[in-house]
Amino acid sequence: MHILIFPAGFILWYLAYESKPIINDEEVLHWKEKNSDKRNKLLNIINESF
Repeated sequence: MHILIFPAGFILWYLAYESKPIINDEEVLHWKEKNSDKRNKLLNIINESF
């Protein structure tokens, strides 16, 4: 039974790996900028409270 499960798992892993989405660099940069702004605002609030 294990002889059939391991190859099937590798085949499914390969199919999932090949179908991963393509990352759009412009969207990633916008997302990182947005999150860094939020992080900075939160850090400022925390620093002001102490």
